Amino acid sequence: MKTLFNIIAFCLLSSLCLAQKPHQILDKDGVPVHYSVNSLNSKVSLFLEADKFATSIKPFNLIPNDPLGTIVYLENAQKILVTTRVRKDSLKYYRYSIVENDTNMVVNNALLTKVNFVWNNRSSWPGYLTMDLGISDVANKKLTVKIYRLPDASQVTTLIIYNKPIEPAKILDASVFSERKSKNGKSTSIALKNGSAINVDEKTKGVFISMKKTDLDFVYHLNLIHTNVEGDNITFNMLSNQWKYDSSDGRPYFVIDVNYFNKPGEYKIVVVPQLGSTAELSRMDENSPNITFKVLSAPRVYLTKDLIRVGLWLVLMVGSVATIIIFVIRKRSQNRLKVAHKKTETAKAELDHIRSQLNPHFVFNSLSGIQNLMNQNETEKANAYLSKFARLTRSILNEEDLISIQDEHTLLDDYLAMECLRFKFNYEIKINEAINFLNTEIPTMLLQPFVENAVKHSMSILQDKGSLLIEFKSDHKNLILSVQDNGKGFDVAKNAPGLGLSLCRKRIDLLNQVYNECPILLTIDSGTSGTSVIIILKNWL
Repeated sequence: MKTLFNIIAFCLLSSLCLAQKPHQILDKDGVPVHYSVNSLNSKVSLFLEADKFATSIKPFNLIPNDPLGTIVYLENAQKILVTTRVRKDSLKYYRYSIVENDTNMVVNNALLTKVNFVWNNRSSWPGYLTMDLGISDVANKKLTVKIYRLPDASQVTTLIIYNKPIEPAKILDASVFSERKSKNGKSTSIALKNGSAINVDEKTKGVFISMKKTDLDFVYHLNLIHTNVEGDNITFNMLSNQWKYDSSDGRPYFVIDVNYFNKPGEYKIVVVPQLGSTAELSRMDENSPNITFKVLSAPRVYLTKDLIRVGLWLVLMVGSVATIIIFVIRKRSQNRLKVAHKKTETAKAELDHIRSQLNPHFVFNSLSGIQNLMNQNETEKANAYLSKFARLTRSILNEEDLISIQDEHTLLDDYLAMECLRFKFNYEIKINEAINFLNTEIPTMLLQPFVENAVKHSMSILQDKGSLLIEFKSDHKNLILSVQDNGKGFDVAKNAPGLGLSLCRKRIDLLNQVYNECPILLTIDSGTSGTSVIIILKNWL
């Protein structure tokens, strides 16, 4: 689009320069050249001759926004002749006016009265008259001629004769304005001076340029020269000579749209009268006022659709990565669960095996007690023993992994009551009031082997002097189980045959595999004054 604009601008500029090329004033015989100077759209013919003092004449120039208007530029002329050719019988319908320097009305809606030449019947224009408009002195003047033919009073043909020096334009004001609002609600603007560096963003609207008013404003064209960041590709953009006017002081102004300078690089605004040749135009930087400024490279501004597109891609990528990660984590978790489940099943199988080893051990000891009572002819005690043994056996055969503290208390109480029938020792079972013994569960027969060991190896020897204490206590979220006796003790480091301590330790290790978040700790302290077994179930409560 920009290339097309430059081509069109170049073509227009070339045409303008050809039209502005100076023409000769006198022919080879020294006779003034007779120029037709009216617009091609006009039905009124106008002709102009300049005297020998004129050094340059540039006819054939259009007046912007006036299809019936033309302008002739003269240099140093003293006298001119302006005529029009009309039919003799139509002379009464023509009216013309002449204004000097935009202020002095020389002629106003006058009739054509001065005949310059009569065309005879043998000429090219039989019945026509060439009428002199009465313009003579033109030294250092601007003359505006307006002529029309009744009844079409609105179809006015305009001719401007400009025989004055074209002064350089004077830029009065230049500023960059945007949509940003100041405190008083007005659009903000920044003064633009030579060497200014500016940022251009989506709120920047354009550059405001105003110049000093002249008597021929449309001659001055505003041009923009752009040098890109690489330092080449200088482009000429002939923006406009269509100046607007400030209502307060009447000064001409123009707004350069931001689209002309939204690329980074060096820019130069030049206001120049477009009257000379191409060579003169190329030197407009040197001869015309200008303002240079630099547009800085700005961070890329993303449009909403770009942000949405990037956001969708990010969501898609993050979603894909998240899906893969979740799949991998889930797969690993499933594998870990399978391994953990396999370990748990293995541990449970081993626990069942160990319990199957502990139960016969307990049954054997119980039957030994019953046999001993029967050998001593203590039938009633043996019957009582058998009753408790039956309830204990039922609990053991339930094959439950966990048992409530209340049921564990009953099981231990039944067992110790049975053994007291044989050995007459003292025992006590204490449960801390802070423990919910009905709903709190522990591994089945966790204390039984240690209690049985204390009875067999301590209470059976001490008899009525024996003392056994079983406690269920709490410490924050930890459950503490203890078994204490006043026997002679044993060497903890040795796995004495028949004590079953190795099976107990192995069972606790397996329980820790099953309940890895609630580990079970076993401590055995034995000496001459007695044995203390402490089992701590961490985070059990």
